[in-house]
Amino acid sequence: MKKQNMLQKILFLTAIFTITSFAYAQNAKIYNHENRFRGDYPLKVNLQMTMLDTDYSLKEPGTFNELNMVTIPKLSFEYYIGHNLSLKLSGLLNEIKVGQVVNNQVVNEKFNVFSTDLVALYSLGGLFNIPIVDPYIETGFGYTQFNKDSKAMYNLGVGINIWLLDTGLFRRGQYTKDMLINRFGLNFEVLGQKNLSDGPGSNLQISGGVFFVF
Repeated sequence: MKKQNMLQKILFLTAIFTITSFAYAQNAKIYNHENRFRGDYPLKVNLQMTMLDTDYSLKEPGTFNELNMVTIPKLSFEYYIGHNLSLKLSGLLNEIKVGQVVNNQVVNEKFNVFSTDLVALYSLGGLFNIPIVDPYIETGFGYTQFNKDSKAMYNLGVGINIWLLDTGLFRRGQYTKDMLINRFGLNFEVLGQKNLSDGPGSNLQISGGVFFVF
């Protein structure tokens, strides 16, 4: 119950921030996706703290029974191809502890999970010229080493990038693109992974962190 209440608070604060950002954006300059450095700095690195639900079911989408914090931040590298489209390679390392529930089975012996994923992202913020927030959708495939078994995974998710450049907080005259601080931003993401063989390993990842483009 505490984990679910914490998640509800995070989602509530994110919604409030998004609404506030749109209100602020009425007087802000609108940047399209190319103006958000993607033409000048096509590489992007993300570092995210992640909450992992190893017992998530689409039959009960509002229930998070096994939502646990991953001890090592999730790391990903993204390359901007053009026309609001990017490719992202990510890696996640986590330890499953005794007593956790994994796809309706109680774990009796701890083990490590390593996953690497390659997904394609499409920027809705770039498509519709949305200021401040840059929502996106993503899909792709991955490989998971799960309790000594190799699993092929299908990934589907949504996320939001918040570019510091768009907020106008760090200005120096009229030209701000080369200011180092403006190349940072915040990221929030929800990613679902489905085991293609219908065995264990399907999960839900809720992540938040920072990114930097270069």
